[in-house]
Amino acid sequence: MSSGFKGPIVHSNRSNQEGYAYRNGFGMMSSAEFLVKHEDFTDTITTNAPTGWTAIIDAGATIVADTTAGSATGVLYFDSDGATEGAAIYLPEVLQLVSGKRMFMEMRFKTEIADDSDVQFGLSSVTATTNPEDLWTTTSVDVLAFGTLDGSAATVLLADLANAGTAVVTGTVSLVSATWHTLAIYFDGTRAYGYVDGNLSVSTATTVPVGVTLAPFIGFRNGSAATTEGQCDYIRIVMER
Repeated sequence: MSSGFKGPIVHSNRSNQEGYAYRNGFGMMSSAEFLVKHEDFTDTITTNAPTGWTAIIDAGATIVADTTAGSATGVLYFDSDGATEGAAIYLPEVLQLVSGKRMFMEMRFKTEIADDSDVQFGLSSVTATTNPEDLWTTTSVDVLAFGTLDGSAATVLLADLANAGTAVVTGTVSLVSATWHTLAIYFDGTRAYGYVDGNLSVSTATTVPVGVTLAPFIGFRNGSAATTEGQCDYIRIVMER
């Protein structure tokens, strides 16, 4: 008896689940065709950051390993004791979106109160590091991010290039409180898209930061509720070379 793969192991079909069309044809591992990074947060966390990551922490905020996550292995727990305060982590790496080259980023996240927190991830120029939100607001010169902003559970796609004016586009899919969601950013070489659980929520072609150096980041910030918490299971980045 013999068995084999239907295609090269470096390539991925759409998914073993319904939807998730943005994964179609991308790499499962780094190769000559794809740069692939997958972080499951199973390493030891020291000083509020997993190994290899840098943290930006507001006073009273923490990032620790969540040992009570149940169905998820390797989970970051974002917490803060103050309103409009939070934490973010970023990788000190240099990545670039290239015109005509595809990319997707994906993370699994849960927020305690979906309409009372910032949940953001994506790519940032990390030009300011005083506050966590510096990574996804106009304080960052170049940014492509997806998630929620305080005051609404609706997902938004943020894009800015050289502070030309952030395109903040509200999507059609919202997050649900205390529920795991898979969020994704897809870049088709021209246009950026935001997905929730494999479902398209939003897209924009305005001020997408192409041809500049960017670092992957994950951020969480409370809204008016000082005890809101968030959890991140993993982040995955796949870029076409």
